[in-house]
Formats: sequence, C-alpha cells, structure tokens
Amino acid sequence: MANSCKFNACFLLLTLVASSIFTNPAFCDEATQALIDKICRQMEQYGFCNDTFNRNLKGSTADIAALTRIAIDQTLSASKDTHDFVVGLLDKTTDLAEKNALTVCENAYSVVTDCFNQASAAFGQKDYDSMLKVEHQAPRAQASCTTIFNTPPNPPNPVGQRNIHARILIAMSIVSGTMLSSPTLWSISLQD
Repeated sequence: MANSCKFNACFLLLTLVASSIFTNPAFCDEATQALIDKICRQMEQYGFCNDTFNRNLKGSTADIAALTRIAIDQTLSASKDTHDFVVGLLDKTTDLAEKNALTVCENAYSVVTDCFNQASAAFGQKDYDSMLKVEHQAPRAQASCTTIFNTPPNPPNPVGQRNIHARILIAMSIVSGTMLSSPTLWSISLQD
C-alpha cells in the first residue's frame, strides 16, 4: 500500500512538472494572447493560427513585431518544406496530368519562398512597406497550386492540406505585418 501511494505521488508530481513545462506560453500573458486573438480571429482556422504562434513564442510575452517574425519564419519554413515535397513528388510521378499540376505547384512555392525570403530581409531592416509589398505577391502564387488541382483533368491533390496551411500562414504574415506597419490604424479599427 505504501509503495502504491509513493507511485501515485511520484506520478502526480511528474504530471504536474510535465504540464508546467508544456503550458502554452501565451496563456501566461493576457496581452500577448489578446494580440494573437486579434490576428487569428481573421483566419479561416483560428486553432491552427493560435497554435502556430503559441508553439513558436520565445517567452511568455510577445509584441506585434515578435508575432510578425514568427509568422514570416513559419511561412518561409512551410513554403520551403512544401516546395521540397513537391519536387520529390515530381521525381516519382509518371502521370502527365499530375506532373503538370505538380510543376505549377513547384513554381508556385518557389515564388512564395522567394517572396518570404525578401519579406524576412525587409523585416530585418524594419522596411515594413517593402515587406508587405512582397508578401502581397504570395497569395496569388500559392493559389495557383490549389486551382490547378481543380482544373480538368483533376489529378488527386497530394498537397491539399499543405496548401491550406500555407494560405493561412501567408494571411497571418500579412495581417500581423499590416498591424506592425500601421499600429494606430489597427488600434482604432479594433476598438470599434
């Protein structure tokens, strides 16, 4: 009986330690979560947006610049990963319709990656207007990878979920970047 109590006490202690280590950092800071909410409530998948920011916070507090950096970095990472994934699929496919569709996607994610490499550099220089200008080129390029799979002949879409996440990440970058570059405009419009 005593061993059972010790085991239960140890298990409870380990559970508490583990849960404190993996606690969502933004929930420790209401202002940061409120800022994340302002961005994520504009996204088609609030949960994905909120989770992306919270998993990538460096601490319990973040301002709009830190959130914009997260959005840009995550968009760039996802774009590179999707580009590499598509290139791998292109090497393996023999179906002409799928090869054509994947070529469109490869080109699309090449453009998105280039846009977000430029956006990252502009962010680093605090040139937010240039950052937003190149970010606004990405949605159309990314959308071409979605559209091509809806065009006959319709090959199966192996990048459907990746396209959804890329679209959300691009939107997160644009919204947070706009908030960063025009803080007074956003504070007024969000209070109305």
